[in-house]
Amino acid sequence: MRPFYIDYPQEKIAEHQHAYRCLHCKIPTTIIFGLLENHAKDCVYRTHQGRWTQLEASLRPQKTHFDEPLIDEVD
Repeated sequence: MRPFYIDYPQEKIAEHQHAYRCLHCKIPTTIIFGLLENHAKDCVYRTHQGRWTQLEASLRPQKTHFDEPLIDEVD
């Protein structure tokens, strides 16, 4: 499941009563729909969040595969 991002800075679209857009890339929130890849490729928020996501992934402990003998006997 992809992460859902709604914490980006937004500004009101002047022509519309209840419409907002990203403060950095000016794409409406209805098009972004909480997805990082829906921001513009050069959006400051997207590049910043992308770096944090990559750093977080690199810091996660890596699971290694262990060949453990399977014990299926019951005493």
